[in-house]
Amino acid sequence: MQVQETEEVACPKCGETSTVPIPDADVELKISPYVAAFGDYTKVDCAAGHTFWVYYC
Repeated sequence: MQVQETEEVACPKCGETSTVPIPDADVELKISPYVAAFGDYTKVDCAAGHTFWVYYC
């Protein structure tokens, strides 16, 4: 069984933290309140109801 790595990120609107899976320990995360046309990302809904996107760079 493979363990998925995760990292906590803060919502850009309210600062509420959420846990997101990361594909690799060496990946850099970029948080955006907007979705981009391309790139690998995860959509996150924080506990306060805000939606934001985490991009893997």
